[in-house]
Order: sequence, then structure tokens, then C-alpha cells
Amino acid sequence: MTPRAIVRADGAFETALGLVLVAGTAVNWLGPADFPDPVGRPVILAFGLALLAVGALLWRLAGSIDLRTLAAANAATAAAAVAWRVAAAGFSTTGSALAVATAAALAALAFAQEGARRPGGLARKERGAAG
Repeated sequence: MTPRAIVRADGAFETALGLVLVAGTAVNWLGPADFPDPVGRPVILAFGLALLAVGALLWRLAGSIDLRTLAAANAATAAAAVAWRVAAAGFSTTGSALAVATAAALAALAFAQEGARRPGGLARKERGAAG
């Protein structure tokens, strides 16, 4: 997988998660009962809208984003999601599953991004096989 494709996959994930949060609040599937206080519908909606913007930005700038920075951001966000889930009380089953799945996806993206940027990583192996 090329670095550009990995960044676009990240953008697609951010967009999908943003849509889940926005749609979830719109149809009352997600709300204050799903996450610890003080997270309520306005916070969930704000995060969803922000993720839609991040997803669009990643998709658009896929060829020019530094993979090291993106991998670090995804790894840090995954760690923060795990820490939040472990330390905070008040998650519903849905909220907990969403937090854990998000952390797992972000960790996988960070791993792929880090692997693609290292010498001998995914992108270099593809170029060697294609050329």
C-alpha cells in the first residue's frame, strides 16, 4: 500500500467515524448516556463534524502529509481513547465499543503509516516489486 493510499484510508476512517457520530446524534442512537459526563449531544456532534473536516483534509492532502506526524497523532489519539475508556466511568456498551474500536483502528493506521515511511517499509517494497 502506498503512503498516499494509507493517508486516504485514514481519511476514509475519520470520515466514517464522523458520520457515525453525526448520524448517531441525529437519530438519538448516541447521546449523553453513552459517554462519561460532561459528554453530551453537542460535544458528540462537534467531534463528528470535526472528524468530517479532518477526513476531507486528509483525502485532499494525501500526497503531501508527513507519515511520521500522522502516525504519531494516530498513536497518541489511540492511547488517549484507551486511557479515557479505562479511567472514566459512565460508558454504555455502545460508547465503550465505539471508543475501543476507534482506538484499535487508529493504532492499526499508525502502525501502517509508520511501516510505510521506514526504509524497507511497505511503500519501498511495492516500488521494488513493481520496478
